[in-house]
Amino acid sequence: MNSHLTAYMALVCISGVLNLYLCLNVFIKRHYYRNIAYFFIIYTASITIYCFASAFGLMATSLEEIKLWTIIQYIGMPVSSPLGLLFIMQYLGMKLTKKRCIALLTMPFISLVMMMTNDFHHLHYQVFEVDPILGAPYIHQEIGIWYLIHSVFTIACMFVAFFLVLSHWKETAKVYRPQLISLMWGQLIPMLAAFLYLIGFTPPGIDPVPMVLCLSSLLYLWSINSSRMFTIMPIAKDTIFNSINDGVIVLDESYRLIEFNAACKSMFPLLNISMFGMNFEEVWLSLGGNSFSFQLETASFTGEIQLITRSIPTRFVHPHCNMSIIVKAY
Repeated sequence: MNSHLTAYMALVCISGVLNLYLCLNVFIKRHYYRNIAYFFIIYTASITIYCFASAFGLMATSLEEIKLWTIIQYIGMPVSSPLGLLFIMQYLGMKLTKKRCIALLTMPFISLVMMMTNDFHHLHYQVFEVDPILGAPYIHQEIGIWYLIHSVFTIACMFVAFFLVLSHWKETAKVYRPQLISLMWGQLIPMLAAFLYLIGFTPPGIDPVPMVLCLSSLLYLWSINSSRMFTIMPIAKDTIFNSINDGVIVLDESYRLIEFNAACKSMFPLLNISMFGMNFEEVWLSLGGNSFSFQLETASFTGEIQLITRSIPTRFVHPHCNMSIIVKAY
């Protein structure tokens, strides 16, 4: 076994071990987490199967063994990207229905069947044989139409998951952004590797995706340990924040708008996320046409605005419009 193949196997095994650890760790602590943990458990379990089957495939010495381990890979690999998308959707608080789940998981099942029966129709691989120059376990393959459909679907799932996380960046408080970073890169890294493999920009005969998954796993592990990804999540905060009946506007220490809740949006229909980062005086002028009547910098009773506490966050309550302004340092 040459040094390159040994290095490939080592990286794939590391990916498998890390995902197995993540799967078991979250499974053991699932009672302390939200329901989102179950999506993550199944997601990492599918990646674990994919990685270890890839590792055993790299030790294969015949075409029959390679085909067997490739089929086992397809038990985990096709389903991992839609499961990752479902995990991201649940994390962001999007509604998941049975129809959506079944629709996303139907394609991986078809891909598994197509791979298992490829010798009869050759729609997945037109050619699947041991590389005549490099030998086993390197594979020379020519893809079929279903492989192309399967690959586009897989990359699309990862791209949508990445885009969904990215679209929530601006409206997410800084304390939660490390979680978003790990989720974005956790989807982007394998997506890029899969795309480069599809267009032939990777070493011949070797699938690079299981190798780079160790980076995604490390990012998830870091996020769980450093920012408590499953115990403190933006969606939990948003649910509470938006359930408050009073309108709440959150400003940073420079009095720039950084957040508002649903009740405040109903009071001021013109209020929208494009105003994030604007000075509160400008926001107020845009909403009401008049300048704000009070100085937020004042740390004492001023007219109709009452200072409840001097500590940060500083809370001001306006009794006439039942609205709160919270000045928060970041």
